[in-house]
Amino acid sequence: MTDFIVRPATIDDAASAVAVMRASITELCVADHHDDPATLARWLRNKTTDHFMEWLANPSNHILVAEEAIELSGVAALNRNGDLGVCYVCPGRQRCGIGHALLMALEAQAARWGLDEIRLTSSTAARAFYERHGYRSTGNPIPQYGVLIDYPYAKPLCEP
Repeated sequence: MTDFIVRPATIDDAASAVAVMRASITELCVADHHDDPATLARWLRNKTTDHFMEWLANPSNHILVAEEAIELSGVAALNRNGDLGVCYVCPGRQRCGIGHALLMALEAQAARWGLDEIRLTSSTAARAFYERHGYRSTGNPIPQYGVLIDYPYAKPLCEP
């Protein structure tokens, strides 16, 4: 395992965080977009520095990055309403604990906010990751744009 830190994202991270998201989607989510140009273009259209800056400016968002040496290797975001919006790791950095650390930090933030659960829609590529971390399917797959299908998941933060 490589040394990395998880920290709040800053405006200086925008370009690198966007590069992580775009590379992860393009290279690691082929099972989802099937190299379909229209699907890929739609998925990537809000993965820009301008959009990332808007996400950062929203006080309801908690955005984290994982940093190794001087490079970002992961990015994740949670909204105060309990929706996990993004959780991406650089290609080649999967299964190094980066996604796990980002997810645990988001769950800790959700608990500080007093949330009962975290909800997300998973790609095909990420389903096993979320399931290993206690997230459970909450419904049928949801067809999206192009060939993309979302899988709804949730995880209660407090067991009854």
